[in-house]
Amino acid sequence: MSLETLTLLSTSSIVGSGVALLVGWALIRRRRIPAHRNAMLTATGLAGLFLVFYVTRWSLHGSKPFEGTGGWRVLYLSILVPHVLFAMAVGPLAVYLIWLALKRRDFVRHRRLARWTLPIWLFVAASGWAV
Repeated sequence: MSLETLTLLSTSSIVGSGVALLVGWALIRRRRIPAHRNAMLTATGLAGLFLVFYVTRWSLHGSKPFEGTGGWRVLYLSILVPHVLFAMAVGPLAVYLIWLALKRRDFVRHRRLARWTLPIWLFVAASGWAV
C-alpha cells in the first residue's frame, strides 16, 4: 500500500474512533446502554484498525522526522510527548473498561474509571491527528 493510502486509512480510523467515543458518551448520558456499548466497541475497533494501519505504514515506509525548528519544534514535542504517554495508557484502560462492562462486574468502577479514560482517549485521538 502507498504511504498516502495508509496515512488516509490510519487518520480516518483514529478520527472515526474519536467520533464514536463522543457518540458513545452522548448515548450513555441518555441512558441508551445498548447503543452506548455498540458505539464504544466501534471506537475500540477503529482504534485497533488505526494501530494496524499505523504499524503497517511505519514498517513499510519508516518514520518521517519533524522538520520544523524553534517554536514549532517545541509545540510539536509538547503535543507528541503527552500523546505517546497517554496512548500507552489508554489501551490497557480501555480493555479493562470493556471487560468490566461486558462481564457486568462492577459498573460503579467502570463509570468512575471511564470519567478519566474518555478525556485521555479523546486527547490521544485528537493529538494523534495533529501529530
